[in-house]
This record gives sequence, structure tokens and C-alpha cells, in this order.
Amino acid sequence: MSGCGKPSLFASKFGLGPSETMSTKLFGTDGIRARAGKFPLNAAAITAIGQAIGEALGGTLLLGQDTRVSRPWIRDLLKEGLRRTAAAVHDGGVIPTPAVALLTKNEGYSGGLMISASHNPFDDNGVKVFAPDGTKLSDEGEARMEQRIFELLPAGARGQRESVPETPVSAANTTGFPERYLRILSSRFPRGRWLGGTRIVVDCANGAMSEVAPAMLGPLGAEMQVIHSEPSGKNINAGCGAVHLETLIEAMKSRRADFGVAFDGDGDRSMFVSGSGRRIDGDAVLLIMARRLTRLGRLDPPVIVGTSMTNFALEKMLRAEGVGLTRVDVGDRFVFEEMQRSGSVLGGEPAGHIIFSDFRVSGDGLLTTLKVAEAIVQERASLEDLTRDWVEAPHLLKGVRVRRKIPLELLPAVQAKIAEVDDALRGCGRLVVRYSGTEPLLRVMIESDNAGRNQDLMEELLATIREHVEIG
Repeated sequence: MSGCGKPSLFASKFGLGPSETMSTKLFGTDGIRARAGKFPLNAAAITAIGQAIGEALGGTLLLGQDTRVSRPWIRDLLKEGLRRTAAAVHDGGVIPTPAVALLTKNEGYSGGLMISASHNPFDDNGVKVFAPDGTKLSDEGEARMEQRIFELLPAGARGQRESVPETPVSAANTTGFPERYLRILSSRFPRGRWLGGTRIVVDCANGAMSEVAPAMLGPLGAEMQVIHSEPSGKNINAGCGAVHLETLIEAMKSRRADFGVAFDGDGDRSMFVSGSGRRIDGDAVLLIMARRLTRLGRLDPPVIVGTSMTNFALEKMLRAEGVGLTRVDVGDRFVFEEMQRSGSVLGGEPAGHIIFSDFRVSGDGLLTTLKVAEAIVQERASLEDLTRDWVEAPHLLKGVRVRRKIPLELLPAVQAKIAEVDDALRGCGRLVVRYSGTEPLLRVMIESDNAGRNQDLMEELLATIREHVEIG
């Protein structure tokens, strides 16, 4: 294996990430998530989750859901668990995750719940929990709730598996909660039709943004072409949305638009496509926003928060402009916590979770869309113009599906190969190996100044992983 030669500006780093096994830990990086009907989303576990949430948060909770076919079944079981406590619940219907977070904080709820598996396929689902201030629970809060859930589980519950009823789902919502969410968002932007003449292709992923995003952008004057906004319960994220950006890129080829935006299933992140069909991810959005805030004198302190997956090109470009980058573990919760600690006003992830200081809650794909549109309108520049000098460092990201998340420190052959690859990248790149907090995947990212080297090292490392990890 050849090394990188002369040191470059790249920093070498690898992270092992969470090493818990799937059988002993319920909360991942973004709530509890699994195949609907299978532990920890079988009937007994969901009821226990609802009871534990009610006991911990009490008061009146706000409950939201995305458009998965399993949503009504999970909702009813959560409510059954909540009824065993003194907590009350207001059902917000189909609304985006950021709406639950923002309304929980602004309207004085004692907590929020969101039934969603975000970007996962329709047959997965999950439960996200929000504290009274609209933020996600701390590690300590999750640990206490998790312990209580296990105490409440009846004997044999982990082995139980249910067939989930397939209830037709619509994104229509007459509860009034979507309108209340949109009023809060719009309060931070100009009044009137300030998007007049702006042409946008909007991919709603057949998810929670299907009704909400057009309801926000239309009255502001945007000329919209809306795609994938007809949820069936089974088509959420199916070949569309933020995780399948190729669909939006293809749509942009046949339409004259200023930009395109794609949300994920629950709307807490967004990815963009420029008028020329160029993919604009979360790192590029952070660059746009960091520069804009700097010009406006609002990037104080001059540092943004990224993650271990943030492309090094962003760090290098920001450094040249006097802006620092702090890296944290993957997960917008960790980004938010570091922003709170450091006072940073901007942070996010390449996958499209962007957090602004406006509301001090979690990522919001629609808020990000409004921020990007505002930059385009006020600076009289296209999205292509705003990202013209953005060039990612070559990187590869692969996911290996696993049956169990065996702690990597218990796999000496894998550890040895990780150390070998890390050494080969020293001075010119970096390696990140981590278990996904939301899916049964071991993720491997290699980034350096040479795409061919990335490919060679990736093949070597994946061969070792497949030999020693329990592949799913």
C-alpha cells in the first residue's frame, strides 16, 4: 500500500462512532428507528415507549407524523401508552419534524413526538422525542427513558413481531398546526411576494413537506413545479427526495428553473440543484451562508459547526476567509449542542441538515430553502454563481449492511486495516469508519486529494470488513 507522499493541507482522522449493539440500545443519532412491527417497533415496545415518554415529560405533548403506511398503527399504540400516564397529547397530523420542534418550543408544550424514519424506506419507522425547548433529548435523557422502556416491557416482548395494518395515508392536514408553523417561519423573512418570479422545482419526497412546502413558497410569489407530492404511504423517499437527488437533477433538465430543492421524508433536511443541474449539498449551503453572514457582519463568532463527514474542502475554503470549522460526531443533535456551547450561529451536515440560530432548534429543510432563496434574491446572484468556486475534495462513501453492530474495538483485523489505511492517508486525506445511528449500516468514508487512491483503499478496507463483520 502506497502512502500519500508529501503532506498536504488535509488532516488525517478516523472516527469509530457508536459501537453499541442493536439489541441493547434503542436510541440512535435521531430517535428510535426500526422496521415497523419488529422490535423495538412492535406493539408492546411502542406502548412502553409512549408510557415512558408520558412519565418523563408529562403535561401536554405535541404529536406529529410523516406519511408512512405504518403511521396510524404506531400513533394509536403511542397514545395507548401515554394514556397510562398523566400526560395529554395534541395530534398535529402529518407535519414536518421541524414543525413539531418549533411548535413545541413556541407554544409551550411539555415535549414533542414525531413518528418518522426520516430518509429511510417506507417499511421502516421511528419515534423522535423533543424536550420542552424544541431540542432533541440529551444523552442522559435518552438513557433514562431507555431504561424505563426496558422496565416496562413484558416478558418476551423483544421476540414479538406484528403484521402492520396498511392504512391509506394523505398529507392533507386540517388541524391548523401546519399554518401555525408557517407563520412562525415567515416571521423571519420579508413580507409580501418577495419570491416573485423565482422559479423553483420542489421535490417533496412524497413525505411530510408535500402540502407544507408549496403552501409556504406559493404565497411568497415563487413559480413552482412540485413533484413527488402525492403520498401513498409506501412511496415516501422512493426514488425521490433528498436521498435520491438524481430524480430532481433529471427534472431540472426539462424545466427552466432558478434552482431545485429536495426534502427528505420528514422535512428536516434539504438538498439543492442549481439551474445547470449541479448538485448542491449541505457543505455548499454552509459555504454560501457563512459568506453571507460574514458580509452582513452576523457571523460572530467566526466559526461554523460541521461533522466528521464534512468535506475538507469546506474547512480549507473557510480557513482562507478567516472562518473556523469545528467538527463533531454525525447527527444534527451534536451540531446543535456544539453551537449552543460555542455560540456559533451556523452549523450543519453534508446530508442537508442545516441549523441556523434564528429559532435554536433542530434542522429545518424549509427554513434552509427560504434562506437559500433569500440569498439568491437579495444578492441578485444565481445558485450557480454563489457556488461557482465550490469544488469538493474527492471522497467515497460506502455503507455495509450488518446484522449486528459489533463494537469495532472487538474486531482486531478490522482495527488493524483501519490503522493501515489511516496511515496511508496521513498528510493528504482522512478516513471515517462509523456505525450509522439510524440504520443497520457500517459507513466508511475515505477522502483525499486523489480519487484513484480513494478507490483502492476503499476496496482493501471493505474486503476486510466483509470478512470479519456479520454482514446483513
